[in-house]
Formats: sequence, structure tokens, C-alpha cells
Amino acid sequence: MFSSSHVRAARRLASAMLMVAAATPALAAGEGDTGYLALREWIENAPSEIALKAGTTVTTADRQALEPLIPRTAWGYYFFDGMEMEIAGTAHYPKPPGWGEGVKGDHHLDDQGVLRGFSGGGTPFPNIAADDPQAAQKAIWNMLWRPGEHDYDMPMVTWLRSENGKLDRKLEYISTSANFALGERCLVPGYEEVKSKRVMEFRSPRDMAGAKDMQITYVDHTRENSGWLYMPAQRKPRRTLASERTSELMGMDMIREDLDGFGGKVFENNWTYLGRRKVLATINVKDNPEVGGPHLWVPNKARWEVREAHVVMTEPKSPGHPYSHRIIFIDAEADFTLWMFAFDREDDQLLRMSQHWLKYSEGYDDEPPQQAPYVKQDYAKSVGHQVFLHVGETDINAKKPHATITHCFTNKRMFSQARAQQFYSLRNMISGRR
Repeated sequence: MFSSSHVRAARRLASAMLMVAAATPALAAGEGDTGYLALREWIENAPSEIALKAGTTVTTADRQALEPLIPRTAWGYYFFDGMEMEIAGTAHYPKPPGWGEGVKGDHHLDDQGVLRGFSGGGTPFPNIAADDPQAAQKAIWNMLWRPGEHDYDMPMVTWLRSENGKLDRKLEYISTSANFALGERCLVPGYEEVKSKRVMEFRSPRDMAGAKDMQITYVDHTRENSGWLYMPAQRKPRRTLASERTSELMGMDMIREDLDGFGGKVFENNWTYLGRRKVLATINVKDNPEVGGPHLWVPNKARWEVREAHVVMTEPKSPGHPYSHRIIFIDAEADFTLWMFAFDREDDQLLRMSQHWLKYSEGYDDEPPQQAPYVKQDYAKSVGHQVFLHVGETDINAKKPHATITHCFTNKRMFSQARAQQFYSLRNMISGRR
């Protein structure tokens, strides 16, 4: 017979379980398993045939055909009443003219998987063998040195939403990036150690207006990135700690290391190549898609393609890292991250996921994108570059639960030597000259 104290303890436990259940975003029936092992099982059970037909629009009624192509962990977010996907044929997207001609070919990965002797201008590893013990790292390096990674103006609008579509915060800002490492030459002579520079300038909300963040990455991957933050009230830039890669980025539903699916240090992780897998991806959308789902967290009525992706897994070496595993799907042709899933170190359940929306630059010729609500750009400048441009993403924090949805209005921008030297300077962070 149970004592009154046992009964009270049982009631407290039941109450706590109800609170946990209430704090978890509602998933469709049978979709509660968002653990690491469930995704691994889905990856290994690749379909022998693709049931989707190009040129059709599919809905939840076509779910049986969609499940083998949408990662298992995302089902609870991407299948909902009113969901529509336009299925396009799998296309070929050529890389820029002359891409790779300046690569000497004497680069390699060291025993920690760090790329040595490479300074851009092409894809480091055009051919990746599945049985290569460093295949995962090579797929990541191709992503980190992909064409079109830099040299852009990117006005952005970001919505931070909690459950049921509640808008918690809206941000407007512009990110501008330049590639310094161009293979046989450097954009600015004397800066050969620099891989790229990026400046992010906030327009709104009011408490962030005028704030600027500058990040410098280096060709030597073992060298820590440099960062400066300028707040108008402080009147001068201050150094930021770039090594804090597991802290949330500007209050969004991602950590700094989540940028591009993986923006951390290769040598701080153990790597496993899980092979190639066909997945659905928003790789050449017509424009920034509308968002849908019960929480307005995911793209809806967008154009999707079935793509071949490298599937790589990272396991952070640090016991203090929030992730136990991270699984990344990287397009095998475009070298761009399509999906990323990160699992909580405490229970191996989904912690964060992201999905990226891409646009091929040549599509701007007959499908000009939307303009940002606060600036106009000449998108004709992007045509002819033959690169993929990042036009948005969704980042979901499954445990919070919360999501960050971003529309990017990306346009190519090529810097001259003098303009790059002036634009990416600490003095310019204060003056604000564009």
C-alpha cells in the first residue's frame, strides 16, 4: 500500500511530465521520434525508386512518396494541412567559367582533417570516394570554399517566432562579404593570410539600429577568426571573442557554429561519412517562399528538387559542447548545405535543425527576385556568375520551442582592391560609408 508521500510524489511526477509535454511542439501522429538513431535509420533505408514526378504539385496526400526524400527528423514540421510542394526536375547547374583553373593541386588534408596549401579559386576536392577515410572532411571543405560563398550584398529580414506563429521579434540588417583568397592572387595584396571579410549592419529594431559586426576568416584554418562589434552608443569598435562558437547568434535560434550548416573548426570534431543520399531541397526556388505550418516555421508553396547529397556527421570532441551529433546534407554538385540536424548531448534528441533556400544566379534573368522592403538592388548584376545565392533559411530550436525564419535578398557584388580595403576597415565601421 502506498503512503501519502508516495502519492504526492507520483502526482508531482505526473504534473512534471505534463509540463514537459506541453513545452514540446506538437507533432503529427507517429512522429514523436526525433532522435539521432531514427535519422540514421532513415539515411540507411534509401529508396530504390523515386515516386515523385517532375512538374507536379504535391500535398500531404502524397506523403507516402515524400517520406523517403524528406529527412525523418523534419516530418513533424513539414507535413501539415495546406502544405504544397512544386516538384521540379533535377537540373544541372554549371560552375563559374574558369572555376578551378588557378588551383595548383598540391593541397592536402593533414591528420586532423585541416586543409593545407589551398588558397581558393576552385573546388578543393572535385571527386570524393565513399571509401576515403577523409571523405566527410573533404565534403565540408568543398562547402566552405564553394563558388559564390562570398562577394555579395545580402539585405535580410528575420522573424523570430514562437509556437502558433507568435511573432516575438523582427530584425532588418545587411550582410556584405568579400572573398580575399582568389587562388593565384589575393584581392588586396598584403592580406594573403585572409580568406574573407564580412560586415553585418543592423537597421532595426531600434535597440540594434546602427550596430555593426565584422568577421575575418583566415586561410589558415587553425587560426582563430577575428571579430569586432560596433555599437553607436559606445562610439568605437571592440574586439569580440570569435572562439565562442556555441553561443546563440544575436538571439536567433542558432549558434555561431551553425552558419552554413557547419561554421566551426574541423579539428574540434570527429567526422564520419554516411554516404550519398537523395533528398528534396529548395535549391532553385522562384523567390523567397511564403512560410507555412501551424507555427509558420517552414517554407510552403515553394519549388523543390530531388538532389544527390553528401551526408556527413560530426561528433564534437569537447564534452561541454551542446551537441552530441550533427548530421549535414551537402549538395554533391552545388557544395551547398541543404539540411542540418543537431542533437542534444543530454538525450540525443533533436535540438536544432536548419533548411536552406537557394537560387541559381542565372535564374535571376527570367525570375527576378523580390526587393528587400528597405532597399532596392539591380539584380541584373548577378546574372552571368553561375553560382548559387542564399535566399533564406529556417532555423528551428526544437527544445525551446522556437524558430528563426530569414528572407535574404542576395545580389552579387564584386569589390575592387581599393574598395575592399576601405570598406572592411575599423574606421569605416564608425563612419558607415557604403
